[in-house]
Amino acid sequence: MTAVRSRHGTGISAAHSSDARPLSIVHTVSSLKIGGMEQVVLRLATAQRAAGHRVGILALRGGPLEQETVRHDLQTCVLHSGRVMRGLRALRYFRAVRPDVIHVHNPTSLHYAVLSRLVASSAIVLTVHGETHARRGTALEWRLVKGVAVVSHAALRTLRLPCDPRKFTVIHNGIATASDTTELREAARAELALGNRLVGVIVARLNGRKGHATLLKSVALLRDSDVTPLMLVVGDGPEWEALELQAQQLGLGPSQVRFLGARSDVDRILSAADFFVLPSDTEGLPLSVLEAMAHGLPIVASRVGGIPEIIETSDHGLLVPPGDSEALAEAIRSLIDDPVLRRNLSIAARARVNTEFSIANTLENYDRLYRNALAA
Repeated sequence: MTAVRSRHGTGISAAHSSDARPLSIVHTVSSLKIGGMEQVVLRLATAQRAAGHRVGILALRGGPLEQETVRHDLQTCVLHSGRVMRGLRALRYFRAVRPDVIHVHNPTSLHYAVLSRLVASSAIVLTVHGETHARRGTALEWRLVKGVAVVSHAALRTLRLPCDPRKFTVIHNGIATASDTTELREAARAELALGNRLVGVIVARLNGRKGHATLLKSVALLRDSDVTPLMLVVGDGPEWEALELQAQQLGLGPSQVRFLGARSDVDRILSAADFFVLPSDTEGLPLSVLEAMAHGLPIVASRVGGIPEIIETSDHGLLVPPGDSEALAEAIRSLIDDPVLRRNLSIAARARVNTEFSIANTLENYDRLYRNALAA
């Protein structure tokens, strides 16, 4: 399946409705836990509300981000457990809201979005955030989907879904410009007691797919270098205990690796760091990499999924094969040894994300997708 790429990185036709009225939009997600996809949805919904649309979120399960949806005044409904009760709650919500557009995020919640057709005439669109999904949806459900966005060209090439390929297009995730203040960095480093250490950071769920084990092996390889970095591991997940045990077995103490858990102040931690690492085994288009680039951090990441679409050349960041701890260690060592390289990558990263991966571009592309779906 293919999509024609426009100047904004999407295959959506430029010929769409000129109707610029505010829309009623409901985003449906599997949960409100702290994860990459959930963060993308929250930021997109918040930006759409700021642009004048009426925006809500329907989640199958709750989580820490529910407080954020309330803080941003997003009309939120959590269905909780029980398939029948979920269906009834979803119907009541859609009847009350009567959205113009229901934006489904991954096929997991597609079934509940399709139920809306019983009580409303909403246009259904869907974003696929990764490369593979356990729940694919039925052919009937996909026939009711008016348009499908995929977050990377790499993910688009791997998809095998029961949907007309002409409905597919690529819309990259977008990020807002990050503040750049020396005071914030100094305060964050002091709070974390980093001193003058060279600090790397990874922000990712500890779920066995983000390359944490590979990263720990690479830090162990770097231990004998003249300048050993301190790695901050931000995130929670089922592999936390196993990774802490691995660090102990590798002889890595808190002077080499610190597990910080899930944090609500990721921006502060990124401001305190000197470089960012994401050696994932699989990815869609990781928001964490975009956030790090917006903070001007040099990037070392694995060459998987949509990451090479963000880091197109070695001017934008350093790419390594997934699962290769030696290559990862060598890339990190090159940053340690070369402050000029770090500075150049920092400047190029910030410029690229602000130009090519802005939230403004993402909003424009989704607005076009919505209005095309409504006109179909």
